[in-house]
Amino acid sequence: MKLIVDRMLGKLAKLLRIIGIDTLYSNKTDFKELLRIADKEKRIILTRNTLIKKQERTYRFLFIHDNDPIRQLEEVIIGLNLTLEPVKAFTRCLECNHKLEKISKEDIGGMVPDHILKTHVDFSFCSNCNKIYWRGTHYEKMMKRLEGFGKHTKD
Repeated sequence: MKLIVDRMLGKLAKLLRIIGIDTLYSNKTDFKELLRIADKEKRIILTRNTLIKKQERTYRFLFIHDNDPIRQLEEVIIGLNLTLEPVKAFTRCLECNHKLEKISKEDIGGMVPDHILKTHVDFSFCSNCNKIYWRGTHYEKMMKRLEGFGKHTKD
């Protein structure tokens, strides 16, 4: 599934990337450009903009009602009938949406603080924006939060 979110849903975009969903977002993308990209790449639009309902062309979209990003995520999961797969969590860059690659400890010297290098084993790398990720407390908190989505989670 491929999504694109409007500029009012930046926090939701990060949450969707956290759960492993291909989600485009830029706060610089205007509405016409968002529609063009969605059409070209066959992406579902997530929006809070009611103008999409008035478009001549039919776009696949989900209107997001809530202001809270976690409840927005729940709206998407229910509205698109998604099944969360924990194995896909944290497989996309939170900044640019690029798929992450595994990287060895030996290859990241100097790219993360020494205490992180000493206390963690698994690292991922975004070859698009050169960001390094590891499974710290943020990972643990998010995995617990995802468990709260119950029936929408696939082991």
